[in-house]
Amino acid sequence: MSPNPPVNIATGGPEGANDNYLQDNSSGGFGAGSKMVIRNATQWSGNYTSEGIIAIKFNVRVTTANVDIRIGMTGGGGAISSNNAVTVIAGSGWTSITIPIAASDMQTVTANGAVNGFDIAATLTNCTEFRILSNSSPSFDGESIASRIEIDNVEAATTLSLNEFKTSKFSISPNPSSSILNLELTNISNNSKLEVFDVLGKKVYAQKLNSLSNPVSVIKWHSGIYIVKVSNEFHVQTKRFIKQ
Repeated sequence: MSPNPPVNIATGGPEGANDNYLQDNSSGGFGAGSKMVIRNATQWSGNYTSEGIIAIKFNVRVTTANVDIRIGMTGGGGAISSNNAVTVIAGSGWTSITIPIAASDMQTVTANGAVNGFDIAATLTNCTEFRILSNSSPSFDGESIASRIEIDNVEAATTLSLNEFKTSKFSISPNPSSSILNLELTNISNNSKLEVFDVLGKKVYAQKLNSLSNPVSVIKWHSGIYIVKVSNEFHVQTKRFIKQ
């Protein structure tokens, strides 16, 4: 058992004073409590397919180290994980994120303490354990990291609003690049914005997005890995960019 299990905090959630939220700390290193993973084997079990659930939505805040949020599940077809992570930047405040979990959004994974994945559909129709975790790669296991994650308003979504679905899709190219970063959107809203952070969580670039094609000069940026974040009032998605 983890020596630092999740705790219910009475105030300071997304709605402010007197809004409860769940806080989980991971210590990094090795042993119990070292990995970032929150699990539920009761309320979130069941048949996701028959209920038409296609995504998990929730508010999240990270305070000490960037985390790569994924959904992990196990059940009739063994362990599965969401293909794509949402990187949440430490110190960026409460953010609403949506993680798709349709069969095409998941993949089978090996697991510690669970059956290795072999059938995505079978787990989605008979989920016995649900997890919110941080891992840079698809996984049922959280990564060893010293961090704190806070979550609230976890919701099983059966539909995505039109704005959320369209603005969640963007691409960046070339990647890696030494001179230019081209950001391409499939759709845009009045409140869409671009933010770029370095690996320490420092914001190095920001702009409001007014068009589907957005070239950004990166010539003056230091070489390294950056987090490209596109968001509006409903949704946020991130991708990694390498500056050569």
